[in-house]
Amino acid sequence: MNQTRREKILEAGTWLFGYYGFEKTTVDDIADRASISKGSVYLEFQNKEAILVAVVQQFTSRELERINKLVKEAKAPYLDALKELLYGHVMSYWSIASGQLHSPEVIASTNPSILAEIINFQSAIFLQIAFLLEKAAGNKEIPKAKSADKYFFQAELVCYLLAALFPPYERLKARAPGSFTEATLRKYADNMIAMTLSGVRAGLSNE
Repeated sequence: MNQTRREKILEAGTWLFGYYGFEKTTVDDIADRASISKGSVYLEFQNKEAILVAVVQQFTSRELERINKLVKEAKAPYLDALKELLYGHVMSYWSIASGQLHSPEVIASTNPSILAEIINFQSAIFLQIAFLLEKAAGNKEIPKAKSADKYFFQAELVCYLLAALFPPYERLKARAPGSFTEATLRKYADNMIAMTLSGVRAGLSNE
């Protein structure tokens, strides 16, 4: 399938930002890798920062589409669907972060536009987690909350508790930086997700 000019730029930017880092990558580099002129890049994007924002938006859009589909098709037991959502979310970030050397720093960028995108992205995920928690409560898999907003609060806590499973993995790498692999992350994810969902049960029981 023929790529559009914008798609070529985003593909080139994704690779270059990940491999060389945002600061070292230039618009010329992106144009060269995309096999188009520098002027053509500027026809699509105002500057390098705009390309980075679009790269992050592309990832968040695809990931949210995957999550929305999973939730829409979810059937009881709903906690199993939630485990699948969380585990898949963790590994989606890993697939990006492990692709090139500088991907974690790109994902963890402090660019205001990217931070705004990530905040909106997280809010959408909170809503989907809260929806599954409410469905699980209705199916008697977990205690019912006293009010609907409690499920959103629990959804936020789930994500905050699992924060170490996302780039740049500083806390997980601390014990053995040289041996941190995908298998290590999967092991942590299995256990941490199970413990976190047990915590959700306990939290709702104590309301």
